Amino acid sequence: MAAVWVSAVVVAVAQESPVKFAFLTDLPYSAGSGSVKDLSRCVKDVNTLDGLDFVLIGGDLTDFGTDEEIAAVKQMLDSLRYKYYVVAGNHDAKWSESGCNTFLKVFGYENYEFECKGWRFIGCNCGPDMRMAPALIPQESMEWLKGLKPGKKTIFINHYPQDTSVLNYFDVTRELKRIGTRFEIGGHWQGMWRWIMTVCRAFLTARL
Repeated sequence: MAAVWVSAVVVAVAQESPVKFAFLTDLPYSAGSGSVKDLSRCVKDVNTLDGLDFVLIGGDLTDFGTDEEIAAVKQMLDSLRYKYYVVAGNHDAKWSESGCNTFLKVFGYENYEFECKGWRFIGCNCGPDMRMAPALIPQESMEWLKGLKPGKKTIFINHYPQDTSVLNYFDVTRELKRIGTRFEIGGHWQGMWRWIMTVCRAFLTARL
């Protein structure tokens, strides 16, 4: 059973212009499974929404991370009417046929940074660096985080919650705090109530 979650999110503080975006996570695309139909419906739903600024994808785009799955899910996501940003999750890495290089080749990046209406959005891949290994944010993404300048209201997108699920979460959260991150948006946990608790905890522990 697919675990596609779609949520229309609005970020607004005081009199600032609201940022409107859709968020999808844990797709996990696999040919012949119900996830294909689920994702198709989600894309159609998002395309009916007016006024979005962009779409965020929170990882686990595929079930096994094969070259075929990555190419196929990219083709489906390209039918979105809005610009979208992706990060990879553990399912996109654990059975990779290319040492996780296909994801980079197909999507063209492993981390991103952009600004919208006074907010900075940053995202990077996270997952095992070998089959069935624990999750971590790779060293190249850590160096990228360390190079980001502070002083901007920042939202972090990652597949994993930054807790003991990630081997180097302490180093990650230190950098996120340094640059002024207000909260994180992610997936991985396969229960909506857990996802809601994660977001709420992020809000409660962040200084808005």
